[in-house]
Amino acid sequence: MKNILVNASIMIFCLISFSNCNKEELDIKGTAEFEEYLQEEMDLQKIPAMSVLVFKENEILYEKYLGKSNVQQKVSLAKDHLFLMASISKVVTATALLQLFEDGQFSLEDKVNDYLSFNVKIPNQTKDITFKMLLSHTSGIADGSALDDQYYYGEDSPVALSFFLENYLTPGGSFYSASENFHNFEPGAEHEYSNVGNALIGLLVEEISGLDFNSYCKQNIFMPLGMNNTHWRLDEISQTIVTPYNYQSGQFETIQNYTFTDYPNGGLRSTGTDMFKFLRAFTQDGQSNDYELLMSSTINSMTSPQIPSIDQEVGLHLFLMNAANNLWGHDGGEQGVATIMAFNPSTKVGAIILTNQGEVDLDEILVVAYKLGLEL
Repeated sequence: MKNILVNASIMIFCLISFSNCNKEELDIKGTAEFEEYLQEEMDLQKIPAMSVLVFKENEILYEKYLGKSNVQQKVSLAKDHLFLMASISKVVTATALLQLFEDGQFSLEDKVNDYLSFNVKIPNQTKDITFKMLLSHTSGIADGSALDDQYYYGEDSPVALSFFLENYLTPGGSFYSASENFHNFEPGAEHEYSNVGNALIGLLVEEISGLDFNSYCKQNIFMPLGMNNTHWRLDEISQTIVTPYNYQSGQFETIQNYTFTDYPNGGLRSTGTDMFKFLRAFTQDGQSNDYELLMSSTINSMTSPQIPSIDQEVGLHLFLMNAANNLWGHDGGEQGVATIMAFNPSTKVGAIILTNQGEVDLDEILVVAYKLGLEL
């Protein structure tokens, strides 16, 4: 009886609002229906602004900028307004490290401690963390409560990435906690998503390249790809930044633009078109803007299961977001933002969706956008 009642409730709810049903089964044809669908989603999920870009290889098939980048000031979203990328920033960070791997600077099975100025040890474990473990979120490094105090509103973090990570990961450090900062498993034995692990990737880029992480990304990713609207630091931004919001008590509450000390894991600001310049390389054997971002062999590794005995959906800092459509990518959620980007390595079609409200589900919208791309 319980199952019958549940199914009946779902059917009734779907009649009231089809946009809350399984969107993979929606028969949306053409851009006009797609835009109606997007507007319903924005209304349903209380999304102030949404950037949607669908592409195939080097061609943008569809792009749309909906809603307000600032609700109170009634500023309409424009294509050059910057969104906080949240955790899709991690793909950029991983790409920076993998460029150094391609340069022969290290092996994926190397111990990261051999390249750091301090030692990282999982308490009560003897196995060392490797680069591959960081790139597959199996390092055993956890996200402790010390991260909560590393948000800075209206300014860039004054705390150096290297100082924070050394004091977070080494005994006696001012942010160290053996119980909070690490998982209780041997490195490589289990998969646990780690923001700090990705921040450590950013620091490894600094240690190996001899450049600060921001400068490295400018020189080796942003400038060569023509990503002129992409920034890690607030003090380098002159463009309009999309305002992040919480939706509470029937209204949008403004969140001041912010950064955080462990910024390589989510602090990038960019646009849909700039992220297209980045992501299209993954559908073109590593090429974008006549520049080899990565080798095709590296991209194949990023979009292949790297820890199949633990999780079949984990590549090298990319995830199988939707198995039915073979969509590999990453999503992100931070205070006042939700983002997602993914592509199919076979069809070469992908989508990038950016929003400025944190409590938003973009998974099904991604699939609908991808299917539109197959149709266009």
